[in-house]
Amino acid sequence: MLKRSGFRPRRINIEQGTARSTNDRIVLTFPAADRIAQSSEKELRKCALGYRAKNLLATARLVASGDVDLGKLTALSDVDLRARLCQLPGVGAKVANCVMLFAYERLRAFPIDVWIERVLRGKYFPSARKLNAARLHAFTQEYFGEHGGYAQQYLFHHARMSKSKRKIQRKRKSREGVLAHLSRHRG
Repeated sequence: MLKRSGFRPRRINIEQGTARSTNDRIVLTFPAADRIAQSSEKELRKCALGYRAKNLLATARLVASGDVDLGKLTALSDVDLRARLCQLPGVGAKVANCVMLFAYERLRAFPIDVWIERVLRGKYFPSARKLNAARLHAFTQEYFGEHGGYAQQYLFHHARMSKSKRKIQRKRKSREGVLAHLSRHRG
């Protein structure tokens, strides 16, 4: 989903994951919380986690010690689950909603990042001046309902593809402009 967030799952797999054989291939798993908890912040920073290393380490230690039981969180309502996840170090609403959607299969969860906020503003609130996170959250819950997570993924894909198309069009126009300029000055 994220092109460049600074978080590098592949890198942490290589540095700390366990080798597993699957379909005649060796893959590295994402390390368990207890493995990450044994690491140092410095080791995690080598995995290109940047400022996230400190929070990942703190959360891994909470999970490894049993202070947080991720399995038991399944029983919580969406509201309570989001609130509990937001209590973990470095976890805000967007990350909590991502975890709810992708790890807990809460299809109503609707992560709002910069891309999604732009899409929502452009498509649903083009003239709104005062639009805050709470209003966007309330809108997505009411408008997209039980399958908001699916809608979020489609909107995200649309935003990324639209940006790519615009970028290609700008390059094409720029190239055409250069060619036109050159042809005018050749004669």
